[in-house]
Amino acid sequence: MDLRQIRCFIAVAEELHFRRAAERVGLAQTALSAQVKRLEDELGYPLLFRTTRHVSLTQAGAVFLDESRAVLSRLDLAVDRAGAAASSGLDRLRIGGIDAALVWFLPPIFTAFQKRHPGIRLQLTEVSASAVQLEELVRHRIDLCFFRPPVDRDGVQWELLFEERMFVALAEDDPLAQEARLDTAQLSGRKLISYPRHSRPYLANIVDTCLAGLKNPPVSDLQVLDKSTLLRLVSEGTGIGLIPQWVSEIEAHGVRFVPLNAGPVLQFGVAWRERDRDSETLGYFLDLARHRANEIEARFGSAS
Repeated sequence: MDLRQIRCFIAVAEELHFRRAAERVGLAQTALSAQVKRLEDELGYPLLFRTTRHVSLTQAGAVFLDESRAVLSRLDLAVDRAGAAASSGLDRLRIGGIDAALVWFLPPIFTAFQKRHPGIRLQLTEVSASAVQLEELVRHRIDLCFFRPPVDRDGVQWELLFEERMFVALAEDDPLAQEARLDTAQLSGRKLISYPRHSRPYLANIVDTCLAGLKNPPVSDLQVLDKSTLLRLVSEGTGIGLIPQWVSEIEAHGVRFVPLNAGPVLQFGVAWRERDRDSETLGYFLDLARHRANEIEARFGSAS
């Protein structure tokens, strides 16, 4: 008997439908059915009544369902408590973040943190999607994550660090590169290097919002994940790009950055597990992050 068999049984018992249960646990229906049958064989009695049209629990199955839920609940609690215990001592700090965090925001913080805590190891992971980072956080695979909203998860605290505007990245010889600021109307009909929605949903939505309402919007036939790739393509005259303000602080040969007059504001913040709020080590890292954010806010000015 193993946890997969128990999880499969619980899914069927709660759905009372093998196809829906299979979709829920991410297995083929035949594989799910085999897992439940193997569990019944090991127990030596049936847990389910099955007909071609109907699935229901036996009396033994109802009892086993209640106890199985209790077992998994205790297991989840054990994972949470063990994770909290592991992070309270903190011989390491596991940090996740989007590219803005790992490439630009965090490096000075790492240096300051290691001077104060040379014995604590920093582990870094780049993750583009906020939903993935939140999942990693609640499962105790990372301790802090730096990314953009939305954030809606029980047990997770998120704090806004700063806001930034959108800029336009243009080749140096582009006529618009000499402008002090740009309106979105000036981008009409241009070739735009954009972001894939499946992996950069936040930025893709921001770009759409910036260009909404234009009668002749830029043509977006090229999408890239990496900002350095975008800047290289811009420098070669392949197209223009809409970028977060932080990218304008990167030295990019052959590229000019011009602020966009109007458009949505991008938020950047940090999240951690609420139960870790009393960790001295985590608190010190957060204080460093807030100090760095204040410096950036003073340099960027108001983004609203």
